[in-house]
Amino acid sequence: MDARQRRTRARLARTILQLAAERPTSEISVSEIAARAGINRSTFYQHAAAPCELLESVLAEELTELSMTHLATVSADDAPAAITRATVAALRHIDERADIYRVGLGDDLIGASLQPMLNRVFTSTVLDIFERGAITLPHAECLSEEQRELFMRSAAHFVAAGSVASFRVWLDTPAPRDVESFLEVIGELLPSWWPFETEHGHALAPADESALARS
Repeated sequence: MDARQRRTRARLARTILQLAAERPTSEISVSEIAARAGINRSTFYQHAAAPCELLESVLAEELTELSMTHLATVSADDAPAAITRATVAALRHIDERADIYRVGLGDDLIGASLQPMLNRVFTSTVLDIFERGAITLPHAECLSEEQRELFMRSAAHFVAAGSVASFRVWLDTPAPRDVESFLEVIGELLPSWWPFETEHGHALAPADESALARS
């Protein structure tokens, strides 16, 4: 994008985030977004086909930026801390956009467009962590190349979908929401091969005494 396109994109992002915090994107028109952003409808369609697509892309960009910030150099040595920092950043992003995600992850099928987006973003992030060699796969020496690929793709979807489901449950808890409690719980739910630690540095794995019992 050139400078003018970036400014337009920024105005569109601010506008859709403001409107989506007020009501579902199914109730927001392209004309309303264009008028509030100070652009015409044709310019809007250069960035998205519909309000829901614009919202998804804006949120996905924010989450991808967080992932790049915390996981760009992730390795086997720092994977637990880096993954935990990225998880906390995602939680704070969702908490900051709580009004949007509460609608977008709700049971209303018309408005519930954000769960597939979150699954895609987090699945891509987990696959990237695998490809960087930051996680040692269980029984890796016994896996064929085909089995390894199947494991990685299945595991990425499994971890991503489970995390998104947990985010949704956490979002339903009263504010102010407790990040550390979420980390303790999800650390118990994630597979033992997934490197993770609490915000206070406790590594979580099934071999440990239950984190819930310690809390």
